[in-house]
Amino acid sequence: MEKKARRTSAVEILYRRYVGDNGERRASLQEERVNAQVAQTIYDLRKEAGLTQKELADLVGTTQSVISRLEDADYEGHSLSMLDRIAKSLNQRMVVQLKTKNPNRGTIRYVFREVVRGLRRKQGLTPEQLAAKLGLDRDEVIAMERQDDYRPSPLTLFKLSKFYGVSQRNLAILAGAISDASHEFQQEVSKFAAQSESFAKLTREEQQILDKFITFLKTEVQTSDGRQDSQGN
Repeated sequence: MEKKARRTSAVEILYRRYVGDNGERRASLQEERVNAQVAQTIYDLRKEAGLTQKELADLVGTTQSVISRLEDADYEGHSLSMLDRIAKSLNQRMVVQLKTKNPNRGTIRYVFREVVRGLRRKQGLTPEQLAAKLGLDRDEVIAMERQDDYRPSPLTLFKLSKFYGVSQRNLAILAGAISDASHEFQQEVSKFAAQSESFAKLTREEQQILDKFITFLKTEVQTSDGRQDSQGN
C-alpha cells in the first residue's frame, strides 16, 4: 500500500524560506514566541478571572496601560517581578524553568557514568583499586559513576584517558565539560544509551556494546562545526 505524500504547510515553507538555518533569525523567532505566549497567558488568566484590565491593574498596583502593554504580543519589557505580582493577584504561582540548549545533555552525562563504570568492571577493578591506580580518592571514583552533577577536573580526565586509552576530549564531552558535541557524536551516544541499561554485571552482550562504543571514542570524528577533530590523547 502506497504511503500518501506528506503535505508541506505554508507555515513550514515560510519558515524554511525566511528562517532556515540562520541562528539569529531562529533566536529572534523564539523570543517573539515567548513574548506572545506570555501575553496570551496574562490575557487568558485575566479573562478567566472575569477582570478588566483596569481591575487587574488595581489588584497588582499598577496602571491599566501597563496591563495593556503586557498583553501585547509585541511587548518585550516583561519583568519577572511584575509577572509574579500578576500571578499572585490571580491566585496563580509563577514557575521559572531553565533548560539546557542541548536536549541530549542528560543522556550524555548518563553515558559518561555508564562508560567509566563499565571500563572499571571490564578491568576487574574495585572502586578502591581504580582510585589507587589513578591517584584519586575512592569517593571521587564512586561519584563519577553515580552522581549526575559530578564534574571531573581536567587532571582526572587526563588520568582516565591515559589509563583507558580513550580521547580526553571525548571524555570531557561525556562529562559535560565541553558542549561542542557533533551530530555524529550525539547519535552514537543516544544509540549506546538505548542499548545499555547498567553494567553492574557486564554480560557478554553488554561488554560488546561497551567495546563498540569505546572504539568509537577512539576514532576521529567531526566537531559540531564540521571540523575534523583528532581523538588522540
